[in-house]
Amino acid sequence: MKGNNLTSKSMVGKVLRVSLYVALLAGLLSGCAAENKCSYNWETPIFFPPAPDEPHIQYLTGINSSEDIGTIKKQSSFSLFMSGSEAPEVIKRIGKSYGIVARNGKLYIAEGMNGRVDIIDVEKGTFEQPAGLSIPKGMLKYPVNLTLDDEGYLYVADTARKEIVVYDPNGNYSRAIPELWDKRSKVVDVKVFKGNLLALDLGAGRLRVLDRKTGEQISEMGYIEKPDQSLRLPSNMVMNDKGEIFISNIGNNRVMKYDFDGNFLGAFGGGGDTVGSFVKPKGIALGPEGFIYVVDGGTNVVQVFDDKFRPLTYFGWPGLPYGSLNGPAGIAITTDHIDYFKKYAAPGFNIDYLVLVVSQFGQEYCIPRISVYGIGGMAKK
Repeated sequence: MKGNNLTSKSMVGKVLRVSLYVALLAGLLSGCAAENKCSYNWETPIFFPPAPDEPHIQYLTGINSSEDIGTIKKQSSFSLFMSGSEAPEVIKRIGKSYGIVARNGKLYIAEGMNGRVDIIDVEKGTFEQPAGLSIPKGMLKYPVNLTLDDEGYLYVADTARKEIVVYDPNGNYSRAIPELWDKRSKVVDVKVFKGNLLALDLGAGRLRVLDRKTGEQISEMGYIEKPDQSLRLPSNMVMNDKGEIFISNIGNNRVMKYDFDGNFLGAFGGGGDTVGSFVKPKGIALGPEGFIYVVDGGTNVVQVFDDKFRPLTYFGWPGLPYGSLNGPAGIAITTDHIDYFKKYAAPGFNIDYLVLVVSQFGQEYCIPRISVYGIGGMAKK
């Protein structure tokens, strides 16, 4: 993805002004039959940027239910009479979701509307939930984001419970960390770094560093005397290996960068529908080369920036036959599953890594809950 593929025109603004009718019509044309059976890939590749520019991103496919990862076997017309183990499998659908994590060869999705976490292994074809959800203490109300530590513990930010709920590596309920720091507290994202648990507090405008085992607060950051360097309505975060933290900040529609001591390192964005600006920044992720991927829930695109905060390209806009986003929220980047998804790549397109984006809306018009994009380029001839 070399160079700046964006023009100086308000291309994202054009995306924002595309009518809902056009977006919905594209979904209808993309394979939605009367019974709402959807196909999430197309014979003609969808590239970003589009021709004549050199493509660096390809929309590959989507995941909306267990059917889309091959876990459901087709049944004969006599399936109603099958007994026990021969009974048709239940299709497991992904409800309205927000956060997504790709870790240990699996996808973890925070399904807020249904109060659960989905754990998907696309290669093994499994679609499960943590066992701890089945007991009262482990039940979720509205999970929004989640993360895992190196031991395999799962941490879930639940805005309705006002707790960070923890499950052990076997999926059993472990404990809950209550939000007792401030009456305004509302934790919306969590990360683990060097044994500490980071809790992004949207309500209080703070990033809290907690002891991962006890939940005790060690420090906090995000408030600086200069308002343009402080957090206000932070929504999502990501960290690099150096401990630098990038935070999507809805209060000023910017991405804020801090070091692990809370020192302000810079920011980019700002309100607006032009390239490099945001209407509602949400999920954020880092590519292996250091590129910054920012989901804009207001314009239905993902913008890509280099490590100097310069815009490179964007993708997912409405009105495409396939590959559009609708109310995008969470985003994850992984090198797992490339072998599985490369069957959807165009001939000659080499995938370096995958980007997975959650759409909160549009499923009735065949926009999948999870859109899968390949990042790479065409093989040199």
